[in-house]
Amino acid sequence: MASIRNSKVKVLLVGYRKFSELINAVVHEFEDQAEVTIVESVANGNTDYRSLVALHEPDVVASAGSNAAYLSATLSVPVISQPVSDADIVEALEKAQRIARNVHLFYYQAANAEPPRLLESLQGMVKFDFTPHGYTTSGQASESFQLAMAEERPGVIVGPSYTCHMAEQAGLPAILVYSRSSARDLLRAAIEAGNAYRGQTSAEPDKSRDEFVIRSPSMERLAKLAAIYARGDGAVLIQGESGTGKEHIAKEIHRLSDYQEGPLVALNCGSIPNDLFESELFGYVEGAFTSSRRGGRIGLIERANGGVLYLDEVGEMPASQQVKLLRVLQEKRVRPVGSNREIPLNFKLLSATNRDLGAAVAQGRFRDDLYYRLNVFSLQMPPLRERVEDVKAIAQYYLQRYARQYQVAIDAVSVYAGVAQHFANYHWPGNVRELQNFIERLVVNQAAQSQDPNAAPLEQVLPELFAPVSRTSTSPASLREQETDAILEAMSRFNGDKNKVAQALGISTTTLWRRLRVIENSSGESSHSFSSGTTSG
Repeated sequence: MASIRNSKVKVLLVGYRKFSELINAVVHEFEDQAEVTIVESVANGNTDYRSLVALHEPDVVASAGSNAAYLSATLSVPVISQPVSDADIVEALEKAQRIARNVHLFYYQAANAEPPRLLESLQGMVKFDFTPHGYTTSGQASESFQLAMAEERPGVIVGPSYTCHMAEQAGLPAILVYSRSSARDLLRAAIEAGNAYRGQTSAEPDKSRDEFVIRSPSMERLAKLAAIYARGDGAVLIQGESGTGKEHIAKEIHRLSDYQEGPLVALNCGSIPNDLFESELFGYVEGAFTSSRRGGRIGLIERANGGVLYLDEVGEMPASQQVKLLRVLQEKRVRPVGSNREIPLNFKLLSATNRDLGAAVAQGRFRDDLYYRLNVFSLQMPPLRERVEDVKAIAQYYLQRYARQYQVAIDAVSVYAGVAQHFANYHWPGNVRELQNFIERLVVNQAAQSQDPNAAPLEQVLPELFAPVSRTSTSPASLREQETDAILEAMSRFNGDKNKVAQALGISTTTLWRRLRVIENSSGESSHSFSSGTTSG
């Protein structure tokens, strides 16, 4: 069944707080042309942006500076970067010098590019202390900021949203370098690029987005249940180990539901700090608190109205947040922070977890009344090792997809034949996401072999397949126990290198850190046990 195509361009905007607030201030002007989903994030290896693209299915991604450069190199969909005009810089500096006479400007500078000519002119024109800092990555921006703080505490910071956030954390005033005019230019460019991308892909099936590939009887049964559960407004709880494809099922339910014309709004329940929970979920009105932005903010729950709200990692939600969410689900109304007005809600609720929520309820770690709200219908995702029929189909799908992406001519059948026996003997702790990572490595290695016959052998490309594995008992274990075993085995196999462990398990390093903390707290092991190796960020 083909997806119904929305007439509006779907824009996924990735940015930090001030940038997303700027876009929010003008996005209503484009509501008849675009459906904009905002993800607040600093683009780096800690977040799986391909999964975000697979979840939201945008026609175009919009971002700024080093974020845009990173995403452009990572994603297959078009990425549009926020322009910064000379007028933006001059206007921001004018605002800054009214606050303090010691101004530090942070700006993105592509590798091997020259600094903007305007900056050289400004050095001799302005009547205040002016120090520019160019950077290529968010890490360099952070380092430059820390050096500036150590050498001479700036009076005011001018820069992109991430730098502004660092300044505010350090107690410094900050001015965003982007203007509303350039924000409008960004959205216009994104809509134009999105329409062009849709035009390129409308004549043939969309091969840039993940398909839901299944061959096993257990997954075919689950897919049929998902299609039934998609009807009506009953909540669906999706349980399964990390990487089993819970987000794919969520997308299928949204696509087949009565709410398919509305948005699919995803919320990672383990990532929102307590002090931001209400403002992020419920929104707020202008003047609700000191740092509230002009015009207020629409909360994620209200954004899901008429569509689907997807609560990912719902088992990680702290108890204090559970009760606030429960109240909204019970009343089907939300009141933004600082408002006297309640907004009626109508959305389909999906939630996902790799925990055994029933066990968490029995242990008092998850509210039973919230559990019953979430668990009207339940889907249990089987791990990949229990549906071996899917391995070949998924592998061949990704072989073809990555061959197109990396422009490599390969024989998918023969490439798979070379790893089939190894795959059959592997226990797949990272499930489908790990298989996807393996296939991408294989394709890239095939590209390398076409240029160098002495490229890395399979043992180096996929060392996980050749590592000795200590099998645990075959008696049934909880989802959490299975996940813990997989993490500890991978930590041992890679000598504590968290980057390699996260890649092997198909999870982000942020998620790995959170899982390791849970393991430490439950087992009494010291934090030093997991301190070896490297991480990104």
